[in-house]
Amino acid sequence: MEAAGHSTASRAQGASARRLDGIACGFLFLVSLLAYLRTMRPTFGWGDSSELITAAYHLGNGHAPGYPTWMLIMHPFSRIPVGDVAFRVNFATALLGAVAVALLYLVYRTISGNRIAAFIAALTFAFAATFWDQTTEAEVYTLHVCLAAAIILVLFAWRVTGRDRWLFLLSWVVGISLGNHALTALMVPAILYLVWAEKGRRFFTLRRVAACAGLCLLGLSVYAYEPIRATANPPPHLNNPHNLVEFWAQLTAPGARHSMFDRGWVVPLHRALIHTGRLSTEFTLLGCALALFGLGLLWRRDRKLAVFLLLIGLFDVAYAVNFSIFDIYVYYLPLHIVWAAFISVGIVGALALAGRAMSRLQRGLVSPTPGWRYGPATVLLMVLPVMQFTGNLHRVDGSQDYGSELFAREVMGIAEPGALILADWWTIAPMGYLKYIDGERPDLIMFAAPSLHSDEGFIDFAQEDFLRSYPAVYFVEMLTYRMTLLREKTYMVPQGPVYRVFLDRPPREEVLADVAGRPVARFGDQVGLVRVDLSPGELRPGKSLPFALYWTPLAGYEGAPLQAIFVLESEQGERIWLESNLLGHDLCPLTDWQPGEVLREEHRIYLPDPVPSGGYDLFVRVRERGSSKCLACDRPYGDRNPRDYHIARISVADPEPTSDEGRIPTAVAMLRP
Repeated sequence: MEAAGHSTASRAQGASARRLDGIACGFLFLVSLLAYLRTMRPTFGWGDSSELITAAYHLGNGHAPGYPTWMLIMHPFSRIPVGDVAFRVNFATALLGAVAVALLYLVYRTISGNRIAAFIAALTFAFAATFWDQTTEAEVYTLHVCLAAAIILVLFAWRVTGRDRWLFLLSWVVGISLGNHALTALMVPAILYLVWAEKGRRFFTLRRVAACAGLCLLGLSVYAYEPIRATANPPPHLNNPHNLVEFWAQLTAPGARHSMFDRGWVVPLHRALIHTGRLSTEFTLLGCALALFGLGLLWRRDRKLAVFLLLIGLFDVAYAVNFSIFDIYVYYLPLHIVWAAFISVGIVGALALAGRAMSRLQRGLVSPTPGWRYGPATVLLMVLPVMQFTGNLHRVDGSQDYGSELFAREVMGIAEPGALILADWWTIAPMGYLKYIDGERPDLIMFAAPSLHSDEGFIDFAQEDFLRSYPAVYFVEMLTYRMTLLREKTYMVPQGPVYRVFLDRPPREEVLADVAGRPVARFGDQVGLVRVDLSPGELRPGKSLPFALYWTPLAGYEGAPLQAIFVLESEQGERIWLESNLLGHDLCPLTDWQPGEVLREEHRIYLPDPVPSGGYDLFVRVRERGSSKCLACDRPYGDRNPRDYHIARISVADPEPTSDEGRIPTAVAMLRP
């Protein structure tokens, strides 16, 4: 009877514990989700974000290795008839981020054995800058953290029960997770270590190893999705393997391999110091102190578990520091998971120390109940996630970030029918979203040519006969590290966010203007400014504003190449736009310039980001190419540099809440010559 009563009490206690854990998970999920939705980007983002949304909507393939697990999960979300497609997938990303936080609570609950510690640690991780940032737009990393947490939970279930079924489930989840991101592979050595440490070498029987390997391969079979879907060639049409060679290239990502293990040992060591030092930025100094304290406690209490977590972090760092990509900071998320686990154990130790101190202080005054012993310390420790939230909110808030959409719409609005757009993948993908999801400008052809990994590859891509097959060719200005190569072969004309590429100089009559009149300003005895075409209009983020200048040679001009420099700056002298080019964009050989001829030069002011309200001035100055000294202007502006001619005064108003489209913020500016 006593045994039965004890069993009943144990079951009741277990049910109560599960209920409390469920409440904690639910609360963490809701709080995290609300924060993520508050900072979620309202539209598609640059690069991978736009490409992944486009591929998910059309049930296609992402860039190598394809991310089939992510595609299969996100496709149903992309088809829910609420909001636009970008909103749906961004929302799903935030939702998975909140699920990940709830799962991590269970992980930290198991590691620390304390609900308060697990709650604070999970909330701290939720508001760490890198993970929070990944919840604001479509990306694969919130799903990765979800699956990583699930893997750890299943492994812990096996560790407690010793039943093979948990190990078999673990193997399958690892395979599924590898279908989302290869970072999961870095957890495998730590998993193998913990299994070996718990059961020894004899546990790895042929039957058990074969079963686990088979189930892992079953999870990995999600990659069969890629060639199957490739037969339909879904948008964005760039990652669909149509044969075994292409499929292998998709899986192994040859384009990224040149960036792996390419810097000896000094650079990786330097990176390791930098990124481990960033933990103080991600988790604050208080969090780092708790993590180090927790690592020491866990090492004494459960060394196998401590080594397991350390192996995850060490393998992650060893891989990330040897991968030279610009967004490598995201690859440190496994380390962040481990660091928050150490924080949870450190919080347990801190609560214990605080409890003993409070017991001494309260002796003889009040009854030393748990609330009195641990309450003040718990309140103080809650400062950690609060500091995370307040410190990182402004850093990750993308709720007003329309930059990629504005940029894509402006470029596609400038391009002529049937034009070719050469750009880096970062800027091509947003235009691909508009083309393949919104159905805008289906006539445009877009290639991520500048992202080829060598100058030779780029030049081979931009062959003259290929470029001539299009009525117009544009090169996106956002990333211009291949521009020098194009300048050697073509003429580049800046047009706001893009450069128009001319393979040949146009006929003189298309460049020269039938305009007469005395110059309104003279620069030395070389060139005169005859006229400025400038109409009042809008200057707003992502929208270029056109104007044109008309130049004529003066009596002293001897045919030297001249450079025009345009500056838009505030009353305080802060530059917000600068452009420099050969006079007339070199479309007319100035050596043949005759007296009385007028050269028309077109420009577009493009501001990618909002600017503060106030007054701005547009100036132009001229110098001989190769000279550091500008020509004197006979009509300088006030007491300003005597070489600057004042073109226009711009008055920028406060940004309006919404545009006529009802979505995109604008800042109106009236230009007055």
